[in-house]
Amino acid sequence: MTWVSPFSLPGRWFKGNLHTHTTQSDGLLTPEKAAAWYHEHGYNFVALTDHWVLSRGQAFAASDDFITLGGAEVDGGESYHMLALGVSSLPDQRLANKPQAMAEAILALGGLPFIAHPYWTGQTSAEVALIKGILGIEVFNSVCEKMVGRGYASAHWDDLLAQGLRLTGLAVDDVHWKYGEEGQGFVMVRAEKLEEASILKALREGHYYASTGPKISDLYIVRQEDGRCALQVSCSPCQSITFYASGPRGHRFEAPSGGLLDNAVFPIRAEHVYLRVECHDAHGGRAWTNPVFVEDVLGS
Repeated sequence: MTWVSPFSLPGRWFKGNLHTHTTQSDGLLTPEKAAAWYHEHGYNFVALTDHWVLSRGQAFAASDDFITLGGAEVDGGESYHMLALGVSSLPDQRLANKPQAMAEAILALGGLPFIAHPYWTGQTSAEVALIKGILGIEVFNSVCEKMVGRGYASAHWDDLLAQGLRLTGLAVDDVHWKYGEEGQGFVMVRAEKLEEASILKALREGHYYASTGPKISDLYIVRQEDGRCALQVSCSPCQSITFYASGPRGHRFEAPSGGLLDNAVFPIRAEHVYLRVECHDAHGGRAWTNPVFVEDVLGS
């Protein structure tokens, strides 16, 4: 496999929230009002993911720049929660206590399974690693951070990536319209068209980045003077840019006092296993690239 930067692909960037609740389950706004809020705040799409309620994707009324994605949130009680994006029907609820079977059912229904808020649920990275077929996890969940300070799951993500599991990371609101959590976590998806199938295809292939504010404008491989490959990122002005790798092998670049960074470069070595980049701005915002696996750049 050869890594391809999503920033090099044809198409454009679309902003979306992939975890949204409405009055169909435990949210305070109707589906129509929830979709309207995101449209009015500059989003291009939103996935309606009520608990065990199927919403179907559709174009937004009188708009050519906004759509909803179909989906639901399924769970096994307190043991795990899972997003089922783009499913054609709901998985059998009798599978609720079998996360592996649930992930397989979502895939069979044409959907994309992602583990939701594992830190909030209390799900360990070891437990997540047992579920084959999931595409990724929520690295940031706004409502979980607002309620109990358990919104970030980057340690889970790094544990899983270090094992070679090719999982991507979502930032989401998980909005219930109760805590001011809306508009905090989002994904920027590189797709050719603003259509459900195109957005889902890009999500499946990892052609997106996640953010709570900062913008990532490029991610690419460069050849250094010594002939080695390096990963370079460009972003909106940030206080720090961190390259995470397996164990302690990454590196943080910090802006000088009174200054800001808008790019950084870090050599790629076999022992890294993977590299992912996290950009922190002066307002507390973060942005996450999806992982680049070293073997896809250097070969196995």
